[in-house]
Amino acid sequence: MFCIAIADLVVELDNRYAHVEQLCRDYVTSSHAPAFRVRVTEDEIRAYRTSAGRPMTAPEAESYLLYRHICEQMPAYDAFLLHAAVVEMDGRGYVFSAPRGTGKSTHTNLWKTHFPGRATIINGDKPLVRRAADGRLWAYGTPWCGKEGHEENRKCPLTAICFLEQAAENRITPMSTSDTAARLLGATILPREPALQDRMAALIGQVVRTTPAYCLSCRPDTAAAELAYEYLSQV
Repeated sequence: MFCIAIADLVVELDNRYAHVEQLCRDYVTSSHAPAFRVRVTEDEIRAYRTSAGRPMTAPEAESYLLYRHICEQMPAYDAFLLHAAVVEMDGRGYVFSAPRGTGKSTHTNLWKTHFPGRATIINGDKPLVRRAADGRLWAYGTPWCGKEGHEENRKCPLTAICFLEQAAENRITPMSTSDTAARLLGATILPREPALQDRMAALIGQVVRTTPAYCLSCRPDTAAAELAYEYLSQV
């Protein structure tokens, strides 16, 4: 059992295996006043390993499920998970979301290589977004970050959102609030409790009202990163 500081919250993890503690080593805190505690049962681990569709160890399954339980509680603290990558550049945070296999990692890696020393991948797969007390939205790095391991234990302002699609030519277009909300809901974990579902809906509503969103149809080339930056840096 140990505590981590994540999205400016302290969470206690009641773990069975050392794997998750190693994964979270840069987020471990000595604080003993957690906002909440999560644990995973053996039955949950067994069921998830059966349904995963690929070979998975019990420690890996526990780690995934612990984070899922964290994310299910986060709306109570004005935060939610996004299946996305976050790139910070010049003090601004850009979110890139796409279905698995679309090229999210390829695109964000292009930012890192094309803008060396300026672009940082805060999280490559599972960041948290949280509303601060003053209403500002922030994107946070987390230990759970995808197979490439891109993560930083820091936060950046949520400046713009891009939904990626593969295409023969690079093109970026603004998205409506309704389309943005639908895609965000498809890229998160919905809480089970009705009260938390209402909190989640309110958070998503604020995001779509205050954060510009775009659809980036693109090739896997540096021109796509240049086009995205040209647009996103102006918002």
